[in-house]
Amino acid sequence: MRRLLSLMGAVLLLASCQSVSSSRAGSALPSEGQPLILGAKHSLRSNILEEERGYRLYLPPGYETSSERYPVLYLLDGDAHFHHSTGIVQFLAGNSHIPQMIVVGVSNTNRTRDLTPPTRGDTRMPGIGSPQSVAQALPTAGGADRFLRFLVEELAPHIEARYRTQPYRILVGHSFGGLFALHALMNRPESFHAYIAISPSLWWNNGELVAGAVKSLERLPEQERFLYMSMGNEGDDMLKPIQRLAASLEQARLARLAWRYSFLENDHHGSTPHRTLYDGLEALFEDQRVSPALAREGNLAQVEANYARLSKRLGFEVRPSEDLVNAMGYYLLRDGKVEPALTVFRRNVELHADSANVHDSLGEALEAAGQLDAALASYQRALELGIKADKVHPAYQQSLERVLHKLAATPKPAAAPVQTSGDSAP
Repeated sequence: MRRLLSLMGAVLLLASCQSVSSSRAGSALPSEGQPLILGAKHSLRSNILEEERGYRLYLPPGYETSSERYPVLYLLDGDAHFHHSTGIVQFLAGNSHIPQMIVVGVSNTNRTRDLTPPTRGDTRMPGIGSPQSVAQALPTAGGADRFLRFLVEELAPHIEARYRTQPYRILVGHSFGGLFALHALMNRPESFHAYIAISPSLWWNNGELVAGAVKSLERLPEQERFLYMSMGNEGDDMLKPIQRLAASLEQARLARLAWRYSFLENDHHGSTPHRTLYDGLEALFEDQRVSPALAREGNLAQVEANYARLSKRLGFEVRPSEDLVNAMGYYLLRDGKVEPALTVFRRNVELHADSANVHDSLGEALEAAGQLDAALASYQRALELGIKADKVHPAYQQSLERVLHKLAATPKPAAAPVQTSGDSAP
């Protein structure tokens, strides 16, 4: 009876799924095409800056139907860099090189004001053949500390109150934004956990940040901070200060700072952001990358040990991605190692229980092991979650139909004979 009820439930679920798929197919948009959503625009009123501030928000794929929490990347010059930066994040996360993350692209109102530290003395504007000081050429400059307060005291709490976030913030800035990132690291290092400074304008205030860097960074919080810096082929005014900074950091060997510097010889000032963000994120999460050989071995214990080490360094839990663990399970299944594959797929269900795909994959392994009733339950769960997430893959229906046919063709065990006491009626 239990098997009959299970089969009836599966048939009803399959019919429901087909009905939902058909109705949605009929309501598709016309042939002009469907829009691709990259993110959304938002704003909040800043009491610190006394103005309305806009930001763009990118949420990871599947955010709405999962219970995961994510680190947050705060991107300066957000309007200019949002598109390519979210593409990098999605690509690297999709290949299990970094965790999925939320991206907040901060829009500008007065860029020079917000991204530059207060001016000192008669610092000259480099490379323009002008005797003007920075203060004369850029009269609104110098509001970096106020803008940092906005990011830390208003924007970050606003994001963390509304979205599922991990306690890990990444700050990314280019040019004046790179200068701002280094200013934040050296003056309020607790504000963010990782800093990516792209082509930073370290000539500011005659290289003041460079001169005081080591002393400033001796005051880092207990948890390790990460810094990735880059510079293109941009001339001595830009290149020499960052070379001096890298040399100082190399000599100081600060205990709580992990850092890297990359010179991009074939890039100019405008082209450094894309390459730097890609390389910087990979460097930050380098322990997350799994070699193809280790993945093919299906050595999940070693992979999880690597992730545990990464989690300890970052201060929040980073778990192996659904796609990575699934690939490991399929490597094992392909090689006929069914029991180890079952272990891997079951672990993926534990790690990513909200995903329809992991239940479907476990169903395949259970089916290969001849555990058809258990496979049926997994396929049913995949369909339920697929319907809930509006992502009913045809394979879920096909798998369910296939195991239903197998169960229907399986001979039923003979009924046990009825036991009697042996007494006959008088």
